[in-house]
Amino acid sequence: MLRHNLAFKVTLLIVSILIAGFGTLLVLNIRQETQALVVKNQETARILASSVVETIEIGMLRVRPDIVRRLVQQLKTELKDVRRIGVYRRNGVEAFADLETLEEVNRKVHLDPELVKSISAMSRAPGPPNKNPLFRRAVETILPEQIYESIDGARVLTLFQPLRNLKECQACHGTDHEVRGVLQISLGLEKLDAQILAARNRQILVALVTIVAVTVTLLIAMGRLVLQPVARVAAAARRIGDGDFETRVPVGSRDEIGQLGTVINDMTGRLKMAYGELAAKNKTLDETLHNLQDSMKRVELLEQLKDELSKFVPDSVKRMLEQNPEATELEQREKDVSAIFLDIAGYTRLSEQMDTRQVNRLLQRYFSSFLEIIHDYQGDVNETAGDGLMVIFQNDRSSTEHALNAIRSALAIQRQVEELNQEFAGVFQPVLLHMGINSGPALVGASKLTSSAGPRWIFTALGPVINVAARMAGEATGGEILMTSSTAERVKGHFVLERLGERRLKNVADLVQVYRLIQPGVYDRVVQGG
Repeated sequence: MLRHNLAFKVTLLIVSILIAGFGTLLVLNIRQETQALVVKNQETARILASSVVETIEIGMLRVRPDIVRRLVQQLKTELKDVRRIGVYRRNGVEAFADLETLEEVNRKVHLDPELVKSISAMSRAPGPPNKNPLFRRAVETILPEQIYESIDGARVLTLFQPLRNLKECQACHGTDHEVRGVLQISLGLEKLDAQILAARNRQILVALVTIVAVTVTLLIAMGRLVLQPVARVAAAARRIGDGDFETRVPVGSRDEIGQLGTVINDMTGRLKMAYGELAAKNKTLDETLHNLQDSMKRVELLEQLKDELSKFVPDSVKRMLEQNPEATELEQREKDVSAIFLDIAGYTRLSEQMDTRQVNRLLQRYFSSFLEIIHDYQGDVNETAGDGLMVIFQNDRSSTEHALNAIRSALAIQRQVEELNQEFAGVFQPVLLHMGINSGPALVGASKLTSSAGPRWIFTALGPVINVAARMAGEATGGEILMTSSTAERVKGHFVLERLGERRLKNVADLVQVYRLIQPGVYDRVVQGG
């Protein structure tokens, strides 16, 4: 419930805005103060490096390298911030370690023998040469270089301060170079990191205190000016919603919340009036509803009767009747159709070997499954005669399509017979279907026959095409599906057909070319003849 509370949402909004604003300001302040501390630290390091360089130059002008050595040693031991210090000649070799420079200067200016002896006693092997790229850059550019790096896991600032070959030094060191050497000094950053952390913590503390103070102030103001008046409006609206139309919202200001209260009060008055009118009309509505329920029951009864009667009427007839229920003949004209005649092989033998009720159950079970298949392929059962069916397929857009639907329906019925034979093995004797298919023009339509018992609608398909389809079924044996050349020409690219030659059919004057439909998968290609 807390997340749906207005006070919670307002608090969350205020805190979010303050955190976003002060957070951005905090990041900028911390970054700016950190940058200032870093710049200050760098300046301090450069001043220290410059002071050391001046001291080295003074010692060298006095020809006292021993002073420089002691200075370097004191810086290493007495200054905690100094992590590493060294003076290197311009070729990278550590200075003030060996006697190379002493011997060169002694040859030119003839130093005091006692001084030479004293300095020689302090000689040692130089350390590893300095190969740092910044050291080489300082020698080449005669400008200080700096880098942040890590020594023994601690961050340090390392400076490379060039030692210029001053005019006063050229008598001893020559004039062929501008840099005599480079001072490398590394200073630890622990104090800088501590200062940055302290500044960051101080900024965060100030930001948190400010956010809390501003949040509390804004919440108190929002509570008095917005949240409490809104709560009073909500409480009044809730009572009005419960049906208390005497409730009024206290209006204490002229702002938007006060205007809302005034509008709610006006609405409540109108609701009270409307409620009275609604109660008066509700009684009338109850009476009307009772009458409507009685009417609905009668309509449901009629719909049930319609559904039961529609089971005996083909879909084509139902569509025609919906379009013109008063006509005596509906859409009865010549159309291109495909017709299937199917009958059960050996029906007479089955009738003699089985009880009449068993035969009836067998026909009902098998033919009921056929009707679902025929409906799926847009066929209409035209006639049923004991052991046979006559089915008509139509398609106004394509004469090929209704022929394909007839073939597909015949194959599906054939597969259904095989499955039912397996299902009822031992209960019924196996059934074989003979099917004949023909396509072409026929007189198709519905007619209403009127007698003293009342009107009766029938769906008819008449013509030679229908007669030939019936004779083709009579020619089929052993569960065959036979068709004429008219149907075969329409479907020959879709199914495997076997031409059986011309045959003379009963009551058909001309010879008829007969094709047998082969179940898919038997042959790899369509066998076409002629």
